Amino acid sequence: MTGWKIQPADVQSVLSDVQVTAEELGTALTEDKFQGVLDGLSWGGALTAEVAAAVNAVLSDQGTNLANIGNRVTAGTLGVANAVIAYNNGQEEMSGTYQAELLKSAESGDFQYFVDHGYQG
Repeated sequence: MTGWKIQPADVQSVLSDVQVTAEELGTALTEDKFQGVLDGLSWGGALTAEVAAAVNAVLSDQGTNLANIGNRVTAGTLGVANAVIAYNNGQEEMSGTYQAELLKSAESGDFQYFVDHGYQG
């Protein structure tokens, strides 16, 4: 293969689908819904106290996992969108920089690079 062939409309379609799915996930997995599960276990007092504690521990662990997933989805959409724009503008080095920043922000959850240097609309 001697070059890339990026179809911006196809990339935009995939990124839009990812964003819709991420929003649906965020709506389905809210802190209020998790709290509702814990509140539902409080009816039994001492009888269900250990169950509530165990569920709370699992939900806390999964909350961290969900935050990490969200960071990766956000980083992926920002990084890919900016990399494609840069590439299509003939800025291959900048495209690579966006890809590298995508990986950093996915790990850290810090998206300041894209705020400061990303394409704005």
